[in-house]
Amino acid sequence: MSTASMNNTIESPSMEFALDEDQQGLADLAAQIFSSLGTDELNAAGEKARAAYDAALWSQIAESGLIDALLPMGEDEPGLGMAGLALVAREQGRTLGRVPFITTAVAALAIAEFGGHEQLLEGIGAGSVRIAALQPEVRRRVNGTASGEGWVLDGAIELGYLVPSATHLMVQFHTEAGELTALIEANRAGITLDEYHGLSRQQHAELAFAGVQVQASDLIGANRGTGQAAAWIRLRLLTAAAALMSGVGAEALRRTAAYTNERKQFGRAIATNQGVALRAADAFIDTETTWLSTIDAAWQLDHDGDGAEAALGASWLAREAGFRVVHTTQHLHGGMGADLDNHIHRFFVWMRELDVLWGTAGHVSEELAAVILDGGKA
Repeated sequence: MSTASMNNTIESPSMEFALDEDQQGLADLAAQIFSSLGTDELNAAGEKARAAYDAALWSQIAESGLIDALLPMGEDEPGLGMAGLALVAREQGRTLGRVPFITTAVAALAIAEFGGHEQLLEGIGAGSVRIAALQPEVRRRVNGTASGEGWVLDGAIELGYLVPSATHLMVQFHTEAGELTALIEANRAGITLDEYHGLSRQQHAELAFAGVQVQASDLIGANRGTGQAAAWIRLRLLTAAAALMSGVGAEALRRTAAYTNERKQFGRAIATNQGVALRAADAFIDTETTWLSTIDAAWQLDHDGDGAEAALGASWLAREAGFRVVHTTQHLHGGMGADLDNHIHRFFVWMRELDVLWGTAGHVSEELAAVILDGGKA
């Protein structure tokens, strides 16, 4: 190697994943809130009470300003953005906090980015507005037919994630000109909900849209090109879900490490078994790569304004790796892992539900391939 190439190598900047003071403060605050109000016992009680969401936890999130901290306060104060959202979502995943944080936070960022809906932004900060996100599915979507200065929405969505907890819906709908996104009340005329409990025991809903009236003032990014807001929002929803899954996997693995070090067979901890150690090591690699890919995607979305490849890649990895991690953690708990009342099982069903949210790994990989072929444009 020549001296010049050696100097270039030495002087090249290294990759830096350390958090700055504001990010670390946000992560610490989120960890404190979720760990104190998202305990196993409180989550189990909420499930049995069939509550649509954890009202006490949501109130504390609003009071502490976790979403406000993500938003720009001015040109010189950009807010903590997607990186901050990912840090909070990871802490939510660690405790299985039953609140619509990621969807409401992405909606708040979209309002801040595209303008409009200022009254909803105030409600989000106060905790009175909670938003669910509806994305097209493989077999179902919402279609918009032009009508006067607005559109009439018809169609259906099967997995309305946490919709019963929401006051508003962020709906992506298809038109002849392309994809648009509206932010409307959950009880707007023409919307019918069929509520059900998902794998995670959280409450979701199947939605039917029949003649739902939408005006230009309901749109996010009405002044931007068709499809721009929809693409912007989708990348951030997928990244936020990846961060949530990262936390679910990391905590499931932490609990499994503790269990396998305590559980003894033939006079020694099962963690000393080579097969157990190898599976746990693979799961650790999966959780670490998922998080690093996710926080990198969040950073790119904040700084590059695109980050489509990174976001879709992180989403695909979170689904593939998350599947492997929770199967490992459940298997290493033996028969206890399949016990519906065992807390490790909650992590398993949460991950299995999240790995099909807004598209499976296969669907996301097809989106990623299309972006790569199109030169990195979502």
